[in-house]
Amino acid sequence: MKRLLVTLALALIAVPSFAAIQYEFMLKNTSDDAAKPSSDMTGRATIDGVRSRVEFLSGTLYPPNTYVIAPDSTGRLYFVDPAKQWFTEVNTAGIASALGASGIKIDNIKSNVEMLPDRSRIAGIDTEHYRVTLSYDITVSMKTIPVTQHVETEIDSWTTTKFGDVAPSFLTGGSRTGNAELDRLLDSHNAKISGFPLRQLVTTRTKYDMPARSKLERPSLRTMTRETWVTKIQEIQAEPSQFTIPVSYRRADQPDLPRNATQTLTFEGGTK
Repeated sequence: MKRLLVTLALALIAVPSFAAIQYEFMLKNTSDDAAKPSSDMTGRATIDGVRSRVEFLSGTLYPPNTYVIAPDSTGRLYFVDPAKQWFTEVNTAGIASALGASGIKIDNIKSNVEMLPDRSRIAGIDTEHYRVTLSYDITVSMKTIPVTQHVETEIDSWTTTKFGDVAPSFLTGGSRTGNAELDRLLDSHNAKISGFPLRQLVTTRTKYDMPARSKLERPSLRTMTRETWVTKIQEIQAEPSQFTIPVSYRRADQPDLPRNATQTLTFEGGTK
């Protein structure tokens, strides 16, 4: 479950510059690695300034009828389960710092951004087609054994500027790891392209260099794809309550605590 929360923290929240929008979307992950089965979901996202909310409507990736909110730009995410009336907090800024301190080594970063001539109409809106290509080597230690992966990523984005200058990826903005090469890699993934992506197809091919003395079993070559497709999008007047947790809900990893019946968690300064 923790891995799912971290994945969503890095995959499903966008931070726009202005104008509240709401959109429905489909997401599908596929892989030729048996250890990573395919998954999918449909959802509804509401974005209002630095606040955002994603509701999970169906699919295998997250429990349907749960949701996540980002109430501000601090990197805190709250995963909420209305059926159980509880929530879990994830600090993405802390995750980024831990990654920076983990000894990950990044080499040979190469990236390119191009605008392609073809255009598509998605959710009733004309789009521009951008392609980001990225390659790098990443070395991590697995049970004290250094393993190098050669990674090639191709990101096709069909974007619109109708809703303002919205970040082109779903990564939370602003989190730095402290690892210069890793931050440079994140910047490459977030390459500046114009507009909000109504469709995005990410294909990642990874080749592993396993040391001869390693007994770790991994495929030497792995291909993963992630596709998101917006099916409906509109500007709305967002309600502040969409980005708060009901007062009766409790933190999933803490015992029940007494609360004033009139208290509301608004995530303003000083609220815990």
